[in-house]
Amino acid sequence: MSLSEKTLNALQALMTQDKALLAQVQATDDAAQAAALIAAAATQNGLEINQTELAQHFEEASKSAANQALSDRQLEAVAGGMSDTDKMIMLSILSFGIGCAMVSINQAVKGDAPGFDQKFC
Repeated sequence: MSLSEKTLNALQALMTQDKALLAQVQATDDAAQAAALIAAAATQNGLEINQTELAQHFEEASKSAANQALSDRQLEAVAGGMSDTDKMIMLSILSFGIGCAMVSINQAVKGDAPGFDQKFC
């Protein structure tokens, strides 16, 4: 049985507000122990959470995440890199739009301007 969206949102809010709980959960590498910590804190805060269901949710989420590949944008974000779009946005902000205009003009002159679906500026 999967946890409801309402329950997941309530747990996320709890974890955001309770920094000590977050630190305890991050300190453990055991999903069952993390589920026990979160379930106990949830119960203290008036949320009805079954520890077994929570542990099962963690296991399912872990399996699902293991089977998903990160997109190039996600990989760049994790690695701390910037995509071309992010670079163009920064250039535009820092140069009050002049840099973006210059790049667009340069691309148009060279004939390698991106299509409408790849527009940077």
